[in-house]
Amino acid sequence: MITISSSDVVKKPSYITNPQDITFVEDAKKHIKKSVVIPYALYERLKEQIEDELYLFENKKALSKEAYNEFLEIEESFTG
Repeated sequence: MITISSSDVVKKPSYITNPQDITFVEDAKKHIKKSVVIPYALYERLKEQIEDELYLFENKKALSKEAYNEFLEIEESFTG
């Protein structure tokens, strides 16, 4: 894993366009991580889990804590 600043992206765009490792992009002034770039091969392996988590994140108000825990149990049974 590497951490780069947003100004590094301008200097060397391949950090974003062709990542070789998990890359954290941080704000150059505040030094706070703002983005994560992952290699496409890793994304393909994690795609379904990322989509599931994104769905939950976007709809977290609609889901109760109990429903979320039930979802995690079901998810673990498929991946475990």
